[in-house]
Amino acid sequence: MKKLHRFVLLAFAPPLLATFFIVMFVLVLQFLWLYIDDLVGKGLDAVVVVELITYAAANLIPMALPLSMLLASIMTMGNLGEHNELLALKSSGISLSRIMFPIFIVAICFTLGSFFFSNNVLPYTNLKFTSLLFSVKQQRPELQIKPGVFYDGIEDYIIKVDSKDEETGLLHNVIIYNHSAKNGNKSLTIANTGYLRVTSNQQYLIFTLYNGCVYEEMQEEKNATPKYPFRENEFEEQESVFELIGYGFERSDETLFKNKSQMLNLQQLDVVRDSLRQGRDKNIDGILTQFFRTSHFAHNREFIETTGNDNTSYPYNITCDSLIATMSAAQIHRAAKNAVQRAMETKSELATQVDAVKYDSRQVNIHDIEWHLKFTYPLACLIFFFIGAPLGAIIRKGGFGTPFVISLLVFLIYYVISISCQKIARDGAMSTALAMWISSLVTFPFGVFMTYKAAKDQQIALPRWYLVFTKWIGHFWNNNKKSNNN
Repeated sequence: MKKLHRFVLLAFAPPLLATFFIVMFVLVLQFLWLYIDDLVGKGLDAVVVVELITYAAANLIPMALPLSMLLASIMTMGNLGEHNELLALKSSGISLSRIMFPIFIVAICFTLGSFFFSNNVLPYTNLKFTSLLFSVKQQRPELQIKPGVFYDGIEDYIIKVDSKDEETGLLHNVIIYNHSAKNGNKSLTIANTGYLRVTSNQQYLIFTLYNGCVYEEMQEEKNATPKYPFRENEFEEQESVFELIGYGFERSDETLFKNKSQMLNLQQLDVVRDSLRQGRDKNIDGILTQFFRTSHFAHNREFIETTGNDNTSYPYNITCDSLIATMSAAQIHRAAKNAVQRAMETKSELATQVDAVKYDSRQVNIHDIEWHLKFTYPLACLIFFFIGAPLGAIIRKGGFGTPFVISLLVFLIYYVISISCQKIARDGAMSTALAMWISSLVTFPFGVFMTYKAAKDQQIALPRWYLVFTKWIGHFWNNNKKSNNN
């Protein structure tokens, strides 16, 4: 390895590692912000939470790599320019392309590695993350009985309390309806006060009640005359234990999610996309065939199939006026009513079938989007290198402040365009190929322009209209300030 290459790589490695971990940290915080309500208050083990965060972080790597490459490239070339090292290298007869070559090789390695990760590792981590997150969401939260509200979260029991002391946890005027016998509302417990606690394993609820009474209707023998006897048991202190079914953490079956688009690699996506397209086309053909056989087109269709004549005219001359002239008013009214009813039935049936076709098309678009994402995010690493490295050489500003602002602005433009076009393509309003690559098509010319400007040692010239507009704003501001002072 040449000394120049070693020098540039040593200058590039620390910013790259630092920015990658910073970006990953920010993205993981965003994940926690989005799913904090699903994680808090469920008694999850630390191992489960760490596992979920690990899978979430792995899913964010394809997004973090392009932003890290962009930010690290700007910082590296900016540091070299700010400390006049870039100027010294150019004065020695070394071109900018040779200086950027080591970073270019790293960008290619990032692109290939990101593609391999997206195609082989990401489907596995997506499957693990989705199934684990579903399991966490399905776990019932820790029991919270609100005052004045009937709580039916415990199977076969309904609980109501009038008030609760927030400091001591003491409940007042407790009512418990017991439906465990499956014979209606035959058992009722009322207590003046009580305490509620859940065992550490989330399996049992312990209710300690004070100064209450249990009212219960007794069960008569089947052959006896029903008299509905009543039993009342008073108590000073009573402890009831309820089993909490479904509160323990259970992992979901991963096979429920393995056929989703995010859990498939390129080969699997190709197979599923072809199957979905064939199914959609077959469904459309079936709808059209059924429509012509059962709708008001059925008679004309039968005539064409029988005679082989595509002309819609009939061999005999029948007009609407001539038919109406031979009909009575009652017959005309009945015919119009039948026609309207037939048209409404056909419209309703077609609306349902159109919704089914839209759903099939949406599934095709979703899998097409996922197929293109295997390429767009990895290629963004290379595109952002051509933006970041020349831009850093032009602005010659190192550190973290200015490069971070510029990187964030460029990445936001790329990401907003990508997400917006994904939504449009998912709804079928745009070709998926164009929608998924339009963000790259927008940013790549900017990278070429930056590379050209940096290679020619030219600054980014502001448009003439921008300068004129800025001067006009300044002139207007000064005149307005003078008039206010007068």
